[in-house]
Amino acid sequence: MLFHIIIGFILPWILGIYLFNNHRRLFIIFYPFGSTISFLINKIGFSYFWKMDNHLNSISYDMGLYPIACCLFIYIIHFKKMSTLITFLIFTLGTNFLEHLIVLLGKLDYRNGWNIYWSAASYLLAYLIVYVYYKLVIKHFPLNKRINKKRK
Repeated sequence: MLFHIIIGFILPWILGIYLFNNHRRLFIIFYPFGSTISFLINKIGFSYFWKMDNHLNSISYDMGLYPIACCLFIYIIHFKKMSTLITFLIFTLGTNFLEHLIVLLGKLDYRNGWNIYWSAASYLLAYLIVYVYYKLVIKHFPLNKRINKKRK
C-alpha cells in the first residue's frame, strides 16, 4: 500500500503543487475533470479487467498521478505549445510505461484478456477526452489569465 501512495500520490503531488501555485486556473479547471475520468476508467477496469491486492490503492492514482498528468498534459499543450500529436504520444506511452513497470513489479494484475496494449488504448482515450474538454474550456475561459492569490 505504501508503494501505491508514494508512486500514485506523493510523487505526483510534488509537480501538482507547482502547477497549483503557478497555473491555478488551469489546475482548478482540469484537476477535478482528470480525477473524474480516472475514477470512471478505474471503476470499469477494476470491475472487469485488472486488480490490485487492495482495491483502495487505486485512490492514490485517482487523486494523484492521473489528474495531475491531465493538468500537465494541458499545460504542455497550452503554455509550452508542444505539438498536440507529440504530446498525446509522450503522455500515452509515459503512463503506459509506468503501468507496465507496476505490472512487472507484481503490484497490478491483468485479467479477462486485458493487456498492456489495451492499457495504452485506455490512456489514449482518457487523454483524448481531456483534450476535447480542453477545447471546450478555452472557448469560454481564458487559461492565461492569472487568478489573484490574495484578494483584498
